[in-house]
Amino acid sequence: MSAGEASGDLEAALLLNQLRALRPQTACAAIGGERLRAAGARLTADSSDWASIGPVSAFAKIPKLYIIMRQHDAMLRRNPPRVVLPVDFGAFNLRLVQQMRHSGYRGTIIYYFPPGAWLDSEPQARAVASGAIPLTGFARQRDFYARLGLRCEYFGHPLVSAIAPRAAQETAWPAQLNAATGGGPRIVVFPGSRAEEIDNFGARVAAAAALLSAREQATFVIASASAPRARQIARMWPRASGGMQPVLVQGAQLDAALRAADAVWTASGTAVLENALREIPQVAFYAITPTQLRIAQRRIPQFVRGPLTLPNLLLGRVIVPELLQDALTPDALALATTKLLSDDAARRAQLAGYRELRASLGPPDTLARIARFVADAMESGHAA
Repeated sequence: MSAGEASGDLEAALLLNQLRALRPQTACAAIGGERLRAAGARLTADSSDWASIGPVSAFAKIPKLYIIMRQHDAMLRRNPPRVVLPVDFGAFNLRLVQQMRHSGYRGTIIYYFPPGAWLDSEPQARAVASGAIPLTGFARQRDFYARLGLRCEYFGHPLVSAIAPRAAQETAWPAQLNAATGGGPRIVVFPGSRAEEIDNFGARVAAAAALLSAREQATFVIASASAPRARQIARMWPRASGGMQPVLVQGAQLDAALRAADAVWTASGTAVLENALREIPQVAFYAITPTQLRIAQRRIPQFVRGPLTLPNLLLGRVIVPELLQDALTPDALALATTKLLSDDAARRAQLAGYRELRASLGPPDTLARIARFVADAMESGHAA
């Protein structure tokens, strides 16, 4: 498996766990992060800090990633696995696939979550399909490939199997979160998994937390995607919030916090979809630098003004409020949160949208179906 960022690390780990339920002796080597390691993969490269935003930020990482790509090409050809399964992260994984095919690799490659699901790029789709079997989590991408006459497997989105709606909301933070005290709204913050995301908008989010804490006695816990992000947030948050000490959580503590949360603040990405499937009221946000924005306006103008988050893209309408670019201010984030928490109709409409979203993502056994497809490929040496 090869996952270059947090969302791919999650999807790969979920699939690996399901594969092992089918084939307990499955062995997995991986490029990945903490989730794949926890799932039992043997990491051949740690990709926790690989992700970047746009070509400008990625440029400095190219030499290192090129060396790793060539090393893995040689390693996989020397000792071929039953299946090679890259996950998203086209800047690296698509080039790895192309390099392996160019070098003569003839084994099975299944590209899980092919890149560009919303860009409708024919050259990219043909590049993926020429070197691998695409396996998407989005019906829209399957249909795009089909219009081009290309194979693309689709069983639904795996998160619909992995994340259940939360049960009745708990009335207080769990005891282990003693540092997060107060009588107001309880908010979990997902500030992003990339270092640049924390740099770009973390201070605005922290300042919004300070505002809402003062106005509403709101309390906050912060989901840390990795140890490097936790250290970065711990440095940034007190400065930007006027002295608030961040309460950082992950794993079981994060799960416990989400069960009690009144709302979540979520940087645009897979986490927005995860929290929608949990059926927790949320506000989404994102911002990039002016240089990155100018590039995005040329390359992907349809996403610059939104909608940007997955629930809104999948349903074709806005169910999760989005604060993008200059619209992301501390006052605006605090105001959007207060409105969501105080307006019963708005909150009910968002939760109804979440249930519609779940129904659109595929059957409850989607992840098992995906795992069976991959397991069959492992057993036969090819994917039928």
